[in-house]
Amino acid sequence: MKNRNLKVFSKPSTIICLLTMLFFAQNGESEELNCEGSAFITIVAPNNTIDRSVCDASDKAIHFLGQYGLHPKHPITIHLVDKNIDHNGYIAFGSYDRQSGIIQLMSYAAIMRTNQSPQMYDQPFDREHYQGAIAHEVAHAIFHHNSRNVEQQLTNASQEYLAHSTQLGTLSPKRRHQIISSSDVGSWESGDSISEIYMGLNPTGFAVKSYLHLTGLADPQQFI
Repeated sequence: MKNRNLKVFSKPSTIICLLTMLFFAQNGESEELNCEGSAFITIVAPNNTIDRSVCDASDKAIHFLGQYGLHPKHPITIHLVDKNIDHNGYIAFGSYDRQSGIIQLMSYAAIMRTNQSPQMYDQPFDREHYQGAIAHEVAHAIFHHNSRNVEQQLTNASQEYLAHSTQLGTLSPKRRHQIISSSDVGSWESGDSISEIYMGLNPTGFAVKSYLHLTGLADPQQFI
């Protein structure tokens, strides 16, 4: 893409700072939190609404992906917002923008207030699923950091494969077992098409298949 050159990304932290200032200049005052233990994650939110659990979920995603040799290479800024997020024409809890490197994430309170009986993986949405949703978006960011030279060759399904695997992988073993057991699907098999069509029809099944496939590989780094 034309604006993805070495000059643009030579000082990503400066660019993100400017974008953050512009975003909240339009949306009111804000506060910023640099997550302890991570040089990469910064949370920005309207005053007095910082959710420190976002740091914990981000750290879990970084640790999970680190097992597969995928690490953040640039700062990741997470904007907590108190409204619905329009992502390519549909409402999403979170969205990662590849151009800016910024994640927009609905606050937990906003999700519960603006969505009637929200669900995730065929379960009622709760704090643990909120952590998983954060990990999902952080995974998109780290995927982007590690695929810039080949990104145009990769499908959206391949990105969602890794994001959903991370989301499931960062849940508690008990919650993950519940989702896998109730999904009634197995891992992706040779000849299967890892497609957006299947993901749209059965998002829970897509997530379970992806997680089981990734964690069942003898040499996952070669596959990734």
